[in-house]
Amino acid sequence: MSLREENLNVVLAELLAERGLNALGEVILKKRGRRAEPDVLLLLNGVRIVVEGKKPGMWDQLVSECVERVDNNVCDLCVMVEYADIRAERLTLTQSDIKQILLKSRFNIGFVSYLDRATLGKSHFKPDKYQNVNFDDLITYLMAVYNRVVREDIIEPVVSKMDEVLSEFASKTAPLVDIERLKEALELREKEDEDAE
Repeated sequence: MSLREENLNVVLAELLAERGLNALGEVILKKRGRRAEPDVLLLLNGVRIVVEGKKPGMWDQLVSECVERVDNNVCDLCVMVEYADIRAERLTLTQSDIKQILLKSRFNIGFVSYLDRATLGKSHFKPDKYQNVNFDDLITYLMAVYNRVVREDIIEPVVSKMDEVLSEFASKTAPLVDIERLKEALELREKEDEDAE
């Protein structure tokens, strides 16, 4: 028997919530006139995390959707979950049965963060794929990537790059500048002139 992705996503959100994470399944977000519909939305200390879940064979679509979520500012971190070996052995299942199936299942997972998109550029992004991951390991990976995202210093590299560009500009233009003319244009006076007044 095949389980619907939406149902798996809602149950995954419930399991994450039971582990203490603020998770909602199959939510609709309105963002700048567009509707974003992440499979699972987590809010962890101000970091917005989206989990996208798909059935086997949909890995490339997962990557594409997660990259789009990050690029469109829907989230800071997007988690790809491929439900690798979900099997329902009975025709009728309760939500409790589906929880047990997910807890015993294996997943293929990957992550995309705004850091990945900023540092690796927009094209040719290929996330690491962790295969055969159980539910507990999924949470461990999620928390490790979350920690990397919140601890990464994104300001220092930008400041360094700005300093590098400004220094290069200054070194190239300094020989071309007439200092006396610049002082006159900026109405700068020598210290003795100021003291005399």
